[in-house]
Amino acid sequence: MTDDPNLFWFGCVLTLICLCFLSLVRSNPRTPTTVHIQTPIAATAADSNAGAKIAELQQQCLQLRSELQQQKAQLYEDFQNDSFAQLQPLLTNYPSACKMAQATPNLPARNLVALFTPLENLLETWQITPIGTVWEQVPFNAQQHQPDTDDIATGEAVYIRFVGYCQGDRILSPAKVSRTLPGGVRREA
Repeated sequence: MTDDPNLFWFGCVLTLICLCFLSLVRSNPRTPTTVHIQTPIAATAADSNAGAKIAELQQQCLQLRSELQQQKAQLYEDFQNDSFAQLQPLLTNYPSACKMAQATPNLPARNLVALFTPLENLLETWQITPIGTVWEQVPFNAQQHQPDTDDIATGEAVYIRFVGYCQGDRILSPAKVSRTLPGGVRREA
């Protein structure tokens, strides 16, 4: 033991630091506490095994990506088929209706309204609802309406010129509104 008290305390502090360091090293899972020495044969086997596992995982990843692409394509095809099936009556009659309207200018438009029933059914299936009805007078709501001028205030009476659509709480397209009805249209009493 030494007679110098400073050297004694220095030794004690150094010992405590070493003990703290060793306890930290042992409690840290990232720091290896033992060293494994692999022979070249064992290392080659471990590398080969890891390489095989990586190759297997890469193959599984490629297979899952391929399946996902196939599912995506199938879902898109199913969506198109279902949509076409619902719109088919409208699509079938539309060219004939256009030709009739061109050939017969005095044909009343209300005869063509029934052609749009499939479109209404499709919107109902998708749970898409209209915002208002055409020429309906409503209080202006900036969340649901797109005004034709910037000076329309919230709550002001406006007319719906073109309906909008929403799906639940989500606005898909706002209704287009104006303070006045189109020229030549009178408000119904």
